[in-house]
Amino acid sequence: ARKVLGCKKCDASEGIYIGEVNDTAALTTAAAGASTVAIAVGLSGHEPASLGKAIEFVGVQNTVGALLTKANLAAQGGLAQFRVVLCSSMGTTDPAPKPMEGGSILFWKLNAEAFIASSGVPFAIVKPCGLMATPGNKTLLIGHDDSLLTTKPPIVAREDVARVMQ
Repeated sequence: ARKVLGCKKCDASEGIYIGEVNDTAALTTAAAGASTVAIAVGLSGHEPASLGKAIEFVGVQNTVGALLTKANLAAQGGLAQFRVVLCSSMGTTDPAPKPMEGGSILFWKLNAEAFIASSGVPFAIVKPCGLMATPGNKTLLIGHDDSLLTTKPPIVAREDVARVMQ
């Protein structure tokens, strides 16, 4: 964080919060005064299904709820002043993906997408696949309805995804 964000303490005094998406009190504290939240939660796929729901769906609900508290809504002047950006995943159009292709995690990501889309808050949903820790190349493929799943391999650099989510 020090290198990327230029912080010295890298704590709440500098606007940097470390917490969990199931800790609504911590989320509310971190979101106070914020108008935008980028949500990039995710599991590897080897965790229990209950944890997938808790993080991928309930955690997203908690994060959006923390942003849209009555105090924040009043301070920001209403719902239109907010923005939510969710990093979801390709493959959410498959109603029963195989475990090696995301399994139930994709089901919960799709539910999180639907929750955000119906929340009334302005939003963007980014749906990458095959996130890699390689240097970004600023070239992105764009598809609809998971048409890029046929691209071999359907991968993207995390750096490029972060750039899109800004």
